[in-house]
Amino acid sequence: MDDVIRGIEEEDAACIALGVDFVEEDSLFAFGKILKSNTARALRRARLSDEQKERLRRRIVKMLVSGIVPHEMREYSKLLRVVGVGEYWSRLEREIPRDNPFAMRFYRALRTADGLTAE
Repeated sequence: MDDVIRGIEEEDAACIALGVDFVEEDSLFAFGKILKSNTARALRRARLSDEQKERLRRRIVKMLVSGIVPHEMREYSKLLRVVGVGEYWSRLEREIPRDNPFAMRFYRALRTADGLTAE
């Protein structure tokens, strides 16, 4: 995966596609936290297609509304700020688990970054 991350940083289209697939993957990996964080960080700087941005939005929002907030969510949240939340704001506002302090922390940060008032 380190080679793929380097490829993303070099704007290799195949590596970018693999990086998006990796972010969407639910399976556990050795050093997964670090690799997924580094992948998200590299994708923030990559030129993504509209379809790839949509896949990333859908994945990260789904994790947040499910209350799934892994270590790599810090980088996922930054990636979501770059690609934009788009039409998923209404789903986030409606379904974010307000009793989950970790999900709420990222939700509030997204709202603030988007110029919305914090809830």
